[in-house]
Amino acid sequence: MMKGLKHAALAVRRASGKIEVIDREVVSRFPALTRMPFIRGFFILWDMMTLGTWALKESNRRFEIDMLAADAEAKGEKVEHKEVAAPSKGSVMLEAIMMVVGFAIAIMIFKVLPAIAASYTFEWFGWGNLKTIENPTLTHQLVANLVEGLVKLGIFVGYISLVGRLKEIRRVFEYHGAEHIVINAYEDDMENQKMEFIQSHSVAHPRCGTSFIVILILVGVVLYTFLDYLFVSNAAAINATLPEWWMNSILGPAVHDNIPGWWIRWPLRILAIPILAGISYEFIRAAFRYYGNPFLRPLLRFGMLFQALTTRRPSDEQVEVSLASFNRVRYLTEDIPEPEIRQPASSASS
Repeated sequence: MMKGLKHAALAVRRASGKIEVIDREVVSRFPALTRMPFIRGFFILWDMMTLGTWALKESNRRFEIDMLAADAEAKGEKVEHKEVAAPSKGSVMLEAIMMVVGFAIAIMIFKVLPAIAASYTFEWFGWGNLKTIENPTLTHQLVANLVEGLVKLGIFVGYISLVGRLKEIRRVFEYHGAEHIVINAYEDDMENQKMEFIQSHSVAHPRCGTSFIVILILVGVVLYTFLDYLFVSNAAAINATLPEWWMNSILGPAVHDNIPGWWIRWPLRILAIPILAGISYEFIRAAFRYYGNPFLRPLLRFGMLFQALTTRRPSDEQVEVSLASFNRVRYLTEDIPEPEIRQPASSASS
């Protein structure tokens, strides 16, 4: 999938080998907010997730159609007008349950485990357990959130490395690399679309979503440190405002054991996501715009290092698919002739 200013295009290699390209107009749900610095990042991310969901559904639909057609052909049935049935209520409910379970597992892995690791780290430093430290400083909060951030980063790297061994996911990563090298080649020479020239470029690109996730984790360490310190440094005053029945309830104090209570900490982190995404987006944007700046370049290059996990060197056939999508966006955006899609010789007459 490729996205321009006002259009997006999706190219799919069908079972016949033929490349099908579909496009849609890109209309933001939040046009005013996507132009506001430090706010636009979250809403641009929301729009991209919506667009990505559309692309996944469209590609999956065509995959199912091809699978049904192949099954029908094997049985000697007609394959014309073979469509995929609408999902049943049972499958929709099952999908919702899986999403809830997945969210619960994500909370356990990305929240509980990092917090436990942070607690043990304080003992390794010789400071004792986090909850026993008197008058915790900003440094203590920074170390706690830094450890949590590193554990999250480690889990992210480990998960991507593990699933990347699967044949299907490796193929997805190859197409991801194909998107990058087509963009890199265009930014190097807008007119040269020879396969050898395109394949000579890197599969890493500074505006990749992988870099965004890494920067998001790093910025989160700093942001959450200040939020935690703000509550911890004012713990006595904040707890004094709560009635006794509240303090003795399941919710308990607003701040205890040198960290905000769970009913503050986790909602606060969720509410801070738009700010976190907004700051991270501005970092990526500025780092790419001022790539030559010696202070911003290391941050961008650090994020690009992790693209080795989510990209692979694509084949020429995969580059052709990416190029078909890219050229359709150019055709819809720029004043150029309608591009011809490169098709394999075996499917030229199909």
